[in-house]
Amino acid sequence: MPLLKLVFLGTGGAVPRPGSALPAIYLEDWLGNRVLLDAGEGAQYRLLEAGVSPASLTLIAVTHMHEDHVLGLPGTLATASLFGGRPVVLAPRSAHDVLRGLGVEVMERYESRRFRVSCVRTCHTIDACGWLLEWDAGIKFSRDKIAELPRWAVAALARGEAVEVGGRVIRQDDVVEGRQRRFKRLLYTGDTAPCPEVWSAVGEVDVLIHEAAFADDVSPRKAHREGHSTIVDAVEAARALRARVLVVTHVSARYPDKSRHKALARVVRPPPYVYVPDDMDALLISL
Repeated sequence: MPLLKLVFLGTGGAVPRPGSALPAIYLEDWLGNRVLLDAGEGAQYRLLEAGVSPASLTLIAVTHMHEDHVLGLPGTLATASLFGGRPVVLAPRSAHDVLRGLGVEVMERYESRRFRVSCVRTCHTIDACGWLLEWDAGIKFSRDKIAELPRWAVAALARGEAVEVGGRVIRQDDVVEGRQRRFKRLLYTGDTAPCPEVWSAVGEVDVLIHEAAFADDVSPRKAHREGHSTIVDAVEAARALRARVLVVTHVSARYPDKSRHKALARVVRPPPYVYVPDDMDALLISL
């Protein structure tokens, strides 16, 4: 079963406060990939607290070069190197030259067998990438639909090829069970104002991790001018992307806790399911 584990190492905004560290999220998938989404100050300590060695990371995806998202990167990379790890670093192209000074490989896209990560340009105040993570979860054929097909045809369909049997063209979508989607998708926005044209280009996702620096006490215009979103913006983005799960992060230090965000999340009628994590919360998501 496709399963994701998320540990929210830091869920705060640009200014840290006790109980709300700077942005960093650890993601582990069922294929064994280990990903750090942003690397706020102290990220490596939070990883260790969660029982994760920095050396075990597959990659670190940095959304942009504002300090609250990258101050933990040098230390995390240094510790990983000491123990033989060499995670790939993903970042916006404008940041590549600076980050290569840390002695690491930097790119804007990562791909391995059944897993890929690509940049989605977001609407912040500087060049920024949201990260779209996609997994090839395979497919399950309907036994009834393939029962009369020859083995060579089933094998070709499994590879995604169309076949012709008895004068009829059959495609993979014709024989899968139910409305199963082969690719499972998660989008992590990092810092962003609403980006409806971007979300339209992305299409559908299963999980959206979206910033909500502000609750309902700040005017949307002010939030957007600063390159940020409200929790209402995050919910609207999740609905535009048809996400089943919305995770809200990057809550401003103006709030003493996340009670206001959580109260607003409770009045949302699913879909999506809205989750507002605290630091070091862990979440398991079945895709």
